[in-house]
Amino acid sequence: MTENEDQPTTRGATKTDKGSDIAKLWDKFRERGDMEARNELTEFYFDMVRANAENIAEILVKAIDEGDLSQAGAVAFLEALNEFDPARHNSFEEYGSIAIRRAMVDEIRALVGAEETPTEMR
Repeated sequence: MTENEDQPTTRGATKTDKGSDIAKLWDKFRERGDMEARNELTEFYFDMVRANAENIAEILVKAIDEGDLSQAGAVAFLEALNEFDPARHNSFEEYGSIAIRRAMVDEIRALVGAEETPTEMR
């Protein structure tokens, strides 16, 4: 472990030498909806997206077998086939694809131990 590994990075935490500047940006954005402050906050924090994507991709590669996804998709396909109502839905392709993807995402969540996304966040 190098000398600075346990220190927060300047770009990722408000507990840095830039912390008071970041707090002021948050205030401007929250109180006035200042778009310049929003853009600066985005630039400061956006590395979180990349870091989380890399972490999740690494977890997924280790945890997921294509066969598990195919099985979940097949079950969803058969359920969608039984439930499809042409009078209520545009096309089976759209309805079935959504059902299959939803089942595969749920399977991924089950395999990696994540809880379902709360309804208010969807």
